[in-house]
Formats: sequence, structure tokens, C-alpha cells
Amino acid sequence: MRVIFVLMLGISVTACSWETLDSSYGTAKAAVDAGMVEKGWIPAWVPQDATDLREVHNLDSNVSELSFAKPTTSQVRLPPDWRQVAHADVFPPWIGRDWWPDDDVLARSYTFFQCRADHTEYRFVAISKAGDRVLHWRTYAR
Repeated sequence: MRVIFVLMLGISVTACSWETLDSSYGTAKAAVDAGMVEKGWIPAWVPQDATDLREVHNLDSNVSELSFAKPTTSQVRLPPDWRQVAHADVFPPWIGRDWWPDDDVLARSYTFFQCRADHTEYRFVAISKAGDRVLHWRTYAR
């Protein structure tokens, strides 16, 4: 009985780790070619000249986090339902990775936007004030 319990525990721990998936792409085209836009993990509004895309998502909850670089001359054209919000109105991402800026850096260095979410309660975008980095995340309130 004890062996079965240990085996079932091991399977459940392993299965949970499969539900959160990480990916990275050197260019937006590589992410598109990998089907990440079609699958909904990377938004279609990501500029074509975006680079250094890092993405993580959870299959069960649909929470996700995306970070990418862009030339400062390139514009991010968010859909019309996005509105600017204060940092205090933003919910943090659920997953968290070492490539994600800490909250102090976010508050000082980014401008925030929010829109209605499809599969999660909240969707946010943060654009660095320097204009060279963009973050996008889908999350739930904590």
C-alpha cells in the first residue's frame, strides 16, 4: 500500500510540472512559426521586429507571462479596449521567472495598461519608459 501511495504521489508531482511550460524565441517570426500566436500564448499585436521573447504559461489556469525587447523606434499598437492604469491597479503575475523585473523596477520604469481578459480575470501590459521592453501577463487576483 505504501509503495502505491509513493508512486501516485510521484506521478502527481511530475504531472504538475508538465502543466507550466516555458519557451523563448530570438525573433517574433520564430514565435509565430512555432504557433505561439495561433495558440494564444503570444498576442498578435507583438511587433514584427520584437526580439528576445521569453514566455511561460500554465495550461490549467491559462495564466501566462511574456517579455520581449523591441527597437525604441517601433510602436506597440495595443487593441482599442486597452486603457492606461496606475501601477497600484496592477495584479502581479502568478508564475514568476528570473527574467521578470521585480516590483520596484516595474513601478519606477514602466507604464501600465489593462484590458478585459478572455480566460483569466486580468490582462496587463507594461511598456518600459525607455520604450525598449514590453511585458504582457494574464493573471488572477490574489
